[in-house]
Amino acid sequence: MASSKEAIIKEMFGQIAPTYDLLNSLLSLNIHKRWRPVAVRATHLRPGDRVLDLATGTADLALLLARVVGPWGLVVGADNCAPMLRLGQTKGRQRAAALQFALGTADRLPFADGSFDAVTMGFALRNVPDRERCLREMARVTRSGGWVVNLDLTRPRGALLGAGYRFYQNALMPTVGGWISGRREAYRYLPESIQAFPPPEQIAATFAAAGLESVSWQSLTCGLATVHRGRKP
Repeated sequence: MASSKEAIIKEMFGQIAPTYDLLNSLLSLNIHKRWRPVAVRATHLRPGDRVLDLATGTADLALLLARVVGPWGLVVGADNCAPMLRLGQTKGRQRAAALQFALGTADRLPFADGSFDAVTMGFALRNVPDRERCLREMARVTRSGGWVVNLDLTRPRGALLGAGYRFYQNALMPTVGGWISGRREAYRYLPESIQAFPPPEQIAATFAAAGLESVSWQSLTCGLATVHRGRKP
């Protein structure tokens, strides 16, 4: 069941890859660009460090991480969707960023234990069938003392804001996303995945269950997004 869901989501993201960046900016009113730097700061990375950006997609988060670790560090962007990964590779070349890319799934990472100083994931934990297993894999490839960081879309707090956001998600997202991408079903899935995503407290508990310590989270833009982090013991 989990592998079937994973395959469907992988195919969906491959179909919307050509318009993915454009729609991210349109549908978030460019606010998503303010969220990623918060996730980068949560990694506590330094120049020369090694970092894995899991579910890197078109590499927006990986490119920000590359600025921090510099030319002597290493950023590896991993994703299971080849069309998204190719777009990330193109962006990396265009910006002369020191990035490497790898095909890999969230619950079976092709890296040795303790390979990285930090591991990040942006806007993808919602799509993972087994979140605890994914976080355990992220923790496995992180060195002792390093940080696992997740940035994801979440439900805003407050009845009025929540109601307005659900209207926006259910009425406007599928219309605009479907018109531009030609894949209306993908932009019906997006709000469904956000509504089904557990609240920050529960995700924090999953971080702890995966063996991470000092777990905390930060809500962004009235709860529209949340950054979680946990340290590898």
